[in-house]
Amino acid sequence: MSDLSKPLYSLTVGEYIELNKKVFAEEAEKILHLKEQSEEPVKHDQDIIFMDEVLALTGYRKATLYSKVCRYEIPVISRRKPLTFSRKAIMQWLNDGKPNTIDQEADNYFNK
Repeated sequence: MSDLSKPLYSLTVGEYIELNKKVFAEEAEKILHLKEQSEEPVKHDQDIIFMDEVLALTGYRKATLYSKVCRYEIPVISRRKPLTFSRKAIMQWLNDGKPNTIDQEADNYFNK
């Protein structure tokens, strides 16, 4: 398609498809380029994680996670903003079958 001033309604089906492919390729290239620039490598070796990562690991909704933090049912490092968690503690908690952490803290206290 050599004439860019040609109205859209006068394009043939082939010209329209070609135009769409070209525009889509340009937009996809822009999106991929922006994503590559903004993408930071995810470090799974970091132990400190935040709300979004815990939501992804557990599958809970945000409200459920907040209630579990308030009721001491999930291990948490800091209850202040932002909530911080230990990846190792969350994974251990999930592997142990999601036990109540206040019971664990009480057992640890009495065993000392």
